[in-house]
Amino acid sequence: MRKLIFASFLIIIAVAFISVNSFALNKFMTYRNISSAQSTDEDVPTVPDVNFVLKQGYINTYVLIASTNKAITVPTGYKFAVFASPSDIWVRVGAVAAIPSGDTTDGTGSELNPTARYLDTDTIIGVISESAAKISIMFYN
Repeated sequence: MRKLIFASFLIIIAVAFISVNSFALNKFMTYRNISSAQSTDEDVPTVPDVNFVLKQGYINTYVLIASTNKAITVPTGYKFAVFASPSDIWVRVGAVAAIPSGDTTDGTGSELNPTARYLDTDTIIGVISESAAKISIMFYN
């Protein structure tokens, strides 16, 4: 009798495991995207697109002088910045950027070659490079 109860228990566990994994797989296969412009009860199918990236935003280009911080003013109303440069750049959102000459362990260091950053209410981006450099920053709201 114990063996029968144990076998039944194992079958129930196996069926539950298969059901849960099937549910998770189904959710994965029917992924829905909710944008901030839609209500959360409105599912919109997302079709993968190999060419999908961010739509082109407001792009500014800058020329940096070697080892000289450039304070870049964020265009009014923009909340995100996407950086691109063929050179190494150090960036600090909301403050002056600095090329490290030693350890910075108080959280105020600059970031090397960031990709994208949320700007929140910051209106200045500090950028610096050890050599002359060209950069582009694409802004989004």
